[in-house]
Amino acid sequence: MLQVLRVAGIPVRIDVSWLLVFALISWSLAAGYFPRVLPDLTPGAAWVHGVAAALLLFASVFLHELAHALVALGHGVRVSGIRLHVFGGVSELESEPPTPRAELLIAMVGPLTSFAIAGVFYGLGRVHPGPPWVAALTGYLTVVNLIVGLFNLVPGFPLDGGRVLRAMLWWWSGRLGWATRWAGRAGSAFAGVLMALGVVRTVGGEVVGGLWFILIGLFLHQSARASHEMARVRARLEPLRAADVMTRQPISVEAVTPLAVVLAGPLTTRRVAGFPVTRDERLVGFLPWRRVADRAGDGDGGTAADAMVPLGPDDVIAPQASAWQAFLRIANNGIGRVAVVDRDRLVGIVSHHDLHRALAGDRRRSDDARRAA
Repeated sequence: MLQVLRVAGIPVRIDVSWLLVFALISWSLAAGYFPRVLPDLTPGAAWVHGVAAALLLFASVFLHELAHALVALGHGVRVSGIRLHVFGGVSELESEPPTPRAELLIAMVGPLTSFAIAGVFYGLGRVHPGPPWVAALTGYLTVVNLIVGLFNLVPGFPLDGGRVLRAMLWWWSGRLGWATRWAGRAGSAFAGVLMALGVVRTVGGEVVGGLWFILIGLFLHQSARASHEMARVRARLEPLRAADVMTRQPISVEAVTPLAVVLAGPLTTRRVAGFPVTRDERLVGFLPWRRVADRAGDGDGGTAADAMVPLGPDDVIAPQASAWQAFLRIANNGIGRVAVVDRDRLVGIVSHHDLHRALAGDRRRSDDARRAA
């Protein structure tokens, strides 16, 4: 995953899959849409138009997700990032909205933003038509943003319409977990309809369109299941603090330690992926074990500081922060762990293993409570 920029303090990342779909959309526009509506266009100019239209499409998707994120921030919901992927984008919220009203507003602002963008492009095409390629470009972006807005209003979680449905069920029942479960089932049902339509189209000879429907349906089905499971994980981890689940007094490496010493020392017996690196008792980075092995194997005589991954904003968390926030940061930082720091002093490490242990302990407590009842 690549971070490309930060907006209002929110990191914006793209999956590698996004590069593939960007290339496919650019190719389809350059080879199909623009030559059809602009027959006199040269192949080179068609590619320029195709790439420009694809960039503007993903800029529109980004604005859709940014609207979600900004409204979430306005309701006190932290946003860990915006991620663009093969099927669009997602705003990664660190906690659930505080009320059904907040959930409704956060969900609705995305489709409304897409409709507003469609209106802007429609207006530009009508007021300033200019050369034919302007009408072709604005016409495409008008239609595609309308489709994005309408598709997201389908009442199936985790689409925006599914979040609207969840907000209504939450308001009616007063139970967020119950509302999430039924909104997720609606999402899975819609995914099934999409896959069935895809099979019908494929059998009818529309192979590409049918396969695309099937892929989108599979993606939505998996997303609905994953969102439901993530809601369960969040419910278990949010009440816990990082200090409750962390490994205390973790073994660290001084920045000036030679890599040869690290490789030959007692750290080799530890079954972990890496170690925190400190300088004058201040955390400065993480030392992945693979980097030690690679550089030592190349005959590198450097130090831990030379091979470490410098400390980033997703690598540190406060002891009083929730374990759910630790979970999100671990998912984003690519090193599989997060340092727990109190007044610039390293007091613990939260890793995947620590979170799994916390979840397993919570599950055992729930099972014991059910047996006791």
